[in-house]
Amino acid sequence: MQVYFFNFKKARRNLVLASVLAGLGLVFAGLILTDSPRPVSTKPKPHAIYKVKTDRKVAALTFDISWGTKVPGPVMDTLKKYDVKSTFFLSGPWVVKYPEFARRLAQEGHEIGSHGNRHIDLDRESRETVREEIMAAHRLIKEVTGVDPSLIRTPNGAWNEMVLEVADRLGYRVIQWSADSLDWKKPGVDAIVKRVLEKVHPGAIILMHASDTCLQTPEALPRVIEGLKARGYELVTVSKLLEEGPGVID
Repeated sequence: MQVYFFNFKKARRNLVLASVLAGLGLVFAGLILTDSPRPVSTKPKPHAIYKVKTDRKVAALTFDISWGTKVPGPVMDTLKKYDVKSTFFLSGPWVVKYPEFARRLAQEGHEIGSHGNRHIDLDRESRETVREEIMAAHRLIKEVTGVDPSLIRTPNGAWNEMVLEVADRLGYRVIQWSADSLDWKKPGVDAIVKRVLEKVHPGAIILMHASDTCLQTPEALPRVIEGLKARGYELVTVSKLLEEGPGVID
């Protein structure tokens, strides 16, 4: 008969080693399978601002400019006469072609924003193209006016989530509007004035244009300003308006 002797010391040593290995296995498994805590971003998701939440009668009168020289001068003359500071969204090529107008806007205390470079719908372009368009306009505006714009109204007001993200990464806030004068449709001076006065509300961002495609705007503007002031509205730049309360998504 064959006799087997049990080695208790060796068995105990093997048991300890197995326990250690098993423990290490659980640790590694935990590292692989268990989600480790990740820092939660507190930065709000970028969004397009259409108006500002406030109960005070304050509104921002804004102008887009992409073409021509016939309208900008008379618009600036009227704003100066009524002591109103507005926000102008300028396209890069226009600033370079007519630097005297862009410089005058800055010198007279108006807020300079960007209206992009080419007048194209950015929501139809690639991420890289959107970045190039925004930065191209930024460089041109800075070279001519000395201003680093931080607000942008995208051409045709076109945007999507990608456009908002790119603009945000470049230090821009996308500004839309809540009261459209429709001066770009050339509806007539009376219709432009009537529409603005009907659409205005506390915290409104009013859209007008100072391009040569909107030749009725200079005649309508004095009546718009007088009508708004008669209703008790204070007219400020977009940045000043944003100090009144949070920007609102339409």
